Amino acid sequence: MKTLYISDMDGTLLQNNGKMSEYTKEKLNELYKKGIPFSVATARSMVSATPLLEGVHFAAPIVLMNGVFVYDTETKKAVKYHEIEHSALKKILDCFYEKNLHPFMFLYGDDYKLSLKYTQFDNEGMKEFYDMRVDMLEGRFTQTDDMTVIPDGQHPVYVNYYALPEFLDEVVEKLKSIPQIDFAYYKDSYSDDWLVEIYANTASKANGAKEVAEIVGADSITAFGDNLNDLVMLNGADTAVAVENAVPQVKEIADVIIGTNTDDSVVKYIIEKENA
Repeated sequence: MKTLYISDMDGTLLQNNGKMSEYTKEKLNELYKKGIPFSVATARSMVSATPLLEGVHFAAPIVLMNGVFVYDTETKKAVKYHEIEHSALKKILDCFYEKNLHPFMFLYGDDYKLSLKYTQFDNEGMKEFYDMRVDMLEGRFTQTDDMTVIPDGQHPVYVNYYALPEFLDEVVEKLKSIPQIDFAYYKDSYSDDWLVEIYANTASKANGAKEVAEIVGADSITAFGDNLNDLVMLNGADTAVAVENAVPQVKEIADVIIGTNTDDSVVKYIIEKENA
């Protein structure tokens, strides 16, 4: 039986500094040489995820932005992506505007590049998000008064916002009434802010994992996670593995609980299983 191992990044595969340990990199490359399919499923985009995966070879595509993209790290192109319908996009934006909030919107272009539109920065978390990614996106940030105007050759795929729950709880409740979308709402791994990340209802970490499994010809999926946005993937996996530092909701549904993210527990578990 061929197993696809697929792991969340932040809080699961990565250390607390947001980087991958040299030990994990070395062991993942050994798995690659043995033909054992390993992938990641993350809320990060290609511009923020791929630098952290540098030096690691993958025998499978990776899942980005909570399942919006199945992405080939070699060709640097999406194998598959999920677009938000324009009618749903307007409803999403209205949910934020009613609370005087202004989200970011990601677009994927026919040129295989990711860009971002925004109106203004409502808080320090949003400004920090911009500052950390403006160079990664090579300046493909566009400030606009009308987020519903989509340039030709661009496809809206993701809307997100960072804030404390007191600013987002009502927005999240309103988002539940939009049938064409799904979203993840969870605490950031590195701050007190919460994130709401919105995408087409055809996208999810679970669907992305299944798509990757089909590509590599895997018979089963073992998934690793720590946070609320991993629940759907863990529920859809044949074996759900939680790291010790996972939130209680993740531990409750896990088949296996391993050590913490700081102990290289994901790759150690895979090695143990493959050597059994």
